[in-house]
Amino acid sequence: MAFAKHLYFALLAGVLAVCISAVAFAGGKLNPANVPNDLRPLIPLAERWGIGDDVGREAALAHATKAERQKLRQAVQAHASKITEWLDSFGTGEDMSDEAAAFMYMQLAVEELPD
Repeated sequence: MAFAKHLYFALLAGVLAVCISAVAFAGGKLNPANVPNDLRPLIPLAERWGIGDDVGREAALAHATKAERQKLRQAVQAHASKITEWLDSFGTGEDMSDEAAAFMYMQLAVEELPD
């Protein structure tokens, strides 16, 4: 039983480390030069919500206020086609920039918002 408890806490610590690093990425600065001009106003939202880790993104959304979630949804939906067009411009097998990845995860966050 002690081993199982130790294993549980070790796994929990690992998950927490992943979440912290994912949230840290979300707070990182994105380079505007790597973002299409008409999407640059969304950079602060992508820096906040572009969390690559599913658990970290879910936790961030759960702690967001209703107003924050609404602002995110409205901003991304207003630019959804342009964001998708930009993300689709990366070829198959081509690495996506950190900026594009943040926008992709931000779109995913909106999809995960409750109605």
